[in-house]
Amino acid sequence: MSGKLKVENVIQELQDAGASMRCSEMKALLESLGFTVKDGKRGGHKLYFHDALDGFYSGSYNCEHGKNPELKRTYINKVAKVLEKYKSELIEANNGEPKK
Repeated sequence: MSGKLKVENVIQELQDAGASMRCSEMKALLESLGFTVKDGKRGGHKLYFHDALDGFYSGSYNCEHGKNPELKRTYINKVAKVLEKYKSELIEANNGEPKK
C-alpha cells in the first residue's frame, strides 16, 4: 500500500469512528504510520511521537478505564488534526522517501 493511501485510510478511519474508538485501535493506527506510542505518567494517558515530522514533538490522548478502554471523540478529532497537518510528511515517511 502506498504511503498516501495508508495515511488517507487512517485519517478516514478516525473520521468514521463515531462517538468513540478503542484505545488499542488508536495505538495500532498510529504505529502503522510510524509513530511510537508510550504510556504517560497517569493511568490512561498516552503520548505519541514521530521522528520524521519536522516541528512535531509529541501528542497525547487519554483512554478511559477498564480492560479494553475507549477514547472520547474529542481525542480522536485531536489526533486526526495532527495527521492532517503533517499529512505530506507522513506520506513521505511511509513511502520510505528521504526527508527534504
